Amino acid sequence: MKKTLSLLLSMTFILALFVGCITSNVASGETPNTGPSEPAKSHAGTYKGTAPGYHGELGVTVVLDETGKIVSVAVNEGHGETKNIGTVAINKIPDAIVAAQSLKVDAISGATVTGDAIIAAVAVALRSAGLNPADYSYTEIVAAEEASSTLNPDAMPAKAPITGTMKLKDAKGREVMLDLPVSTYAISTMDLIDYIIPLLGEEAFHKLVGSGQSGSHSLQTYAKLYTPIVGNYAEHVGQISDHNAPFDLEMLLAMDPDVLIVNSAMGAHRYALEIEPQLTAAGIPIVLVDVPGKEFTTSAQSTVRLLGQIFGKEERADEVASFLDEQFALIASKNLADRADKPTVYYEKSGYSEVFGSTSSSRSGWGTVIAAAGGENIADPILLESTAGKGGSNTLDPEYVLQSDPDYIILSGSGLGWMDNMPGATLPPPSFDIVNRTGWSTLRAVKGNNVYELAHAASRSIYGFHACLKLATVFYPEAFKDVDPDAVMSEFFDRFMLVDSDVTVWWHRLGESK
Repeated sequence: MKKTLSLLLSMTFILALFVGCITSNVASGETPNTGPSEPAKSHAGTYKGTAPGYHGELGVTVVLDETGKIVSVAVNEGHGETKNIGTVAINKIPDAIVAAQSLKVDAISGATVTGDAIIAAVAVALRSAGLNPADYSYTEIVAAEEASSTLNPDAMPAKAPITGTMKLKDAKGREVMLDLPVSTYAISTMDLIDYIIPLLGEEAFHKLVGSGQSGSHSLQTYAKLYTPIVGNYAEHVGQISDHNAPFDLEMLLAMDPDVLIVNSAMGAHRYALEIEPQLTAAGIPIVLVDVPGKEFTTSAQSTVRLLGQIFGKEERADEVASFLDEQFALIASKNLADRADKPTVYYEKSGYSEVFGSTSSSRSGWGTVIAAAGGENIADPILLESTAGKGGSNTLDPEYVLQSDPDYIILSGSGLGWMDNMPGATLPPPSFDIVNRTGWSTLRAVKGNNVYELAHAASRSIYGFHACLKLATVFYPEAFKDVDPDAVMSEFFDRFMLVDSDVTVWWHRLGESK
């Protein structure tokens, strides 16, 4: 009996020790070993995903190893994204994702739609592999609120009875007959409304019935910016063309504007003239404006005065044009064209380290701005003597740029958006990827951080005077030491616009953050 009792006590003691060990392990956070565990699921394989790109669905193929590491990302063929814009993102973002093992990579300015599509498509591929894209720092992109795509007939502006007619000459010298008053109008792209706001104020939006789309989706951008100020004008604005595409004649006829205003400096004017006979038959005249035009220092003023005639606001147009005249007169007073110390300048649009963008001579685009600001354009000796010089843009030999060793490099279209500084917007500074080109590290402009990125559309906007003033103060700091271009710009917005001058980031300098 004693033996049996002793045996039972011993077994109870051993069992207590065993339970105690288990309890201790659990309490200390250790998992008791209950036998062989399930092997971790392997994610090795090839996965596909799609997302909406700029020109339809964009597909990617993603290869993962067993741990979920991203081995490769490739954009599928047939994507249809724009060459040298969307394709820049296609060339760079997949490699960046693999290198970072993250979907939080720098966007490619000018190709954000394509870049966002690549990232979103990779997220879809990761989900199909049973992985959470958030573990790869993916943040779902919430699209900006679109301008209303459903037109409301009841919201259409009322047309006033015709009280007379007017003959005017447009920017191309064409005689155009207009019925008066002009109650409604359409424009080739939304940025033209910046010339009309100073004349009409909020009425610029209330009279608008049609606009073409731009590469920066300006129909949506302007709606997001101005709807809180003027109301939901988008419900009576039809999209009359895609970006750089023919006009939608049916939409134009349906919206029936009193006049279609088209910027002849853009490709859209050719499409407009193709349908002019049908528009004329419907009583819709075309008026061509020309900004920036061949005469940059006067084209904005000429445009404002022409629009003043159209809308019966000649006195207000003179006030706006006089302000612009004052700024260009200030620059002209410095006699920059006669200076012997003119800095050499290279300009490039949409350039990256591996993509050579176009430049402009002093006869067009940003070349006219640089010339007015007193810069000596290194493209002029090449382009002004060539057929391309008539239009003013072409691509320069990279070796020629290196040999020229410019004092300043001016960029546009590769770093800054347009009218994009919305409340809550995240606006990273330009990457200045272009300076990573072979040999560029030794250029005077790069070594001195004299590389500037300017908002591309500024050269053809009513705000071009600011870009010219800014460049003049950069090129000749002593001559313009008492001039503050940003203060002048703020005054213009205070007097003539509906918003403040911080609606966009106007410029960046290499090595500086704003």
